[in-house]
Amino acid sequence: MPVAQAASVPRAYAGIVVDAKTGKVLYESDADEYRYPASVTKVMTLYVLFQELEAGNIKLSTKMTVSKHAASAVPTKLGLKSGSTITVENAIKALVTLSANDMARVIAETISGSESAFAKRMTATAKALGMKRTTYANASGLPDGRQVTTVRDQSILARAIYEHFPKYYEYFQTKSFSYGSRTYGNHNNLLGSNGVDGIKTGYINASGYNLMTASRKDGRHVVVIAFGFNKAGTRDAKVRELLAKYLPKARSGSYLDVAVIPEPGRGGGGGSPAVQVASIPMPLPAPAFASLMVDDGEAMAAPEFGIGDVTASTQVALVPSPLPQPADIGMPAAINAVNAAVPSGRTTIGDIIGSFSNAYLGAPPAPLGQTPASAPIVPPVGLDVPSQPLDLMTSGSVDVAAIPETAQAMPPSLGASQGWIIQIGAAPSENGATFLLNDAAGKVSSLATHQSFIQQIQKDGQTFFRARFGGFADQGTANDMCKQLKLAKMSCLAMQS
Repeated sequence: MPVAQAASVPRAYAGIVVDAKTGKVLYESDADEYRYPASVTKVMTLYVLFQELEAGNIKLSTKMTVSKHAASAVPTKLGLKSGSTITVENAIKALVTLSANDMARVIAETISGSESAFAKRMTATAKALGMKRTTYANASGLPDGRQVTTVRDQSILARAIYEHFPKYYEYFQTKSFSYGSRTYGNHNNLLGSNGVDGIKTGYINASGYNLMTASRKDGRHVVVIAFGFNKAGTRDAKVRELLAKYLPKARSGSYLDVAVIPEPGRGGGGGSPAVQVASIPMPLPAPAFASLMVDDGEAMAAPEFGIGDVTASTQVALVPSPLPQPADIGMPAAINAVNAAVPSGRTTIGDIIGSFSNAYLGAPPAPLGQTPASAPIVPPVGLDVPSQPLDLMTSGSVDVAAIPETAQAMPPSLGASQGWIIQIGAAPSENGATFLLNDAAGKVSSLATHQSFIQQIQKDGQTFFRARFGGFADQGTANDMCKQLKLAKMSCLAMQS
């Protein structure tokens, strides 16, 4: 997509519902119109990462180093310092819960050496999957006019990551991620309701609120992509409506071969053939892949891949392994036990061969919500003030009560006559700021006598919400309160209102 055309991409609704068992489109609205993916981009980042895990080039325990480029990412982020390390598994959990932009860069640089090289691989992989109208320019989804997609393309990715990496798909079911002394919830507010088992939210000002999700219930499986909402609540309500209407219309039987997406090789080239399902044990041919068109219209060869000293041709193909299905949601314990003990309902070449030797490799991923939270990481603490980064990326989707009456937009009366205020952090959503206020009030009881409020700001093209308490008589009183908060391992900054 030319850069000039990318500039005209609207912030407008587009949606699609696809039966994952048949590939049939059950509903669509502007499904082929360009949209910005925002943080839904991270699903492709994880798809490429899962390729490398499957190939054995990295492990979940592999420690990745945070570069200056990664550390400089704007929130949402973990906030690790340049030179520090994080395991692959923790980075995965940070992406699926916090949507951490710095961790997306860490993954990109670990795999491809630079984020720009990784973005080329992402685009190549998208084309090989059949995502014809998608171009990636970064690994996180941060604003970039060149980074465009369609909801139809994203429905292909939602199905592919389930089909190709069932044992890693369970990470999208992670409900919480432990981070220092805090635990943050998944951004997907629908997770666990009506069979919803993932997978990723997204938001930038240019895109609005986006969601890629999937539901598996009553033997049916659909993916829903809904982009371009002004509010997360409106988006969630629309997806609930689509699920209620179209999930009952999806196939309740086996997965059909027409729903299987060819699995590309690492780097995005034609790789291993798709594994057939249903009753025909014949491989589907991979789509033709000669070259890609980058934004300036020039042909781009499939990029090479390298991790450290390991370099592999883009033509190296992955050998598909048997595909156990990720655990269903809301199933009786007895059914879950059966699923854990027997092979997948999908018929694959490997299953046919394996049945003769009575060998079955692999097991279904853990049921929803049972993925253990990662080990706590103690990050640097900052505040949204000049020369300091925003506070640690508090999830905007943790299950908290509605914003309390005392937490409100900054009242006009809270001016200089009110004395001093303290700021305990900033979050990318109002709920996230509320969580900070509630957390602080719970740890320091004397805050109950002070007025809490939330102030909305714009920073680097994104919206954030400052969490503050007001009504301190003087600087000394405000500083004393900050000392108490810091003893409780919370950040705090005193300032005159």
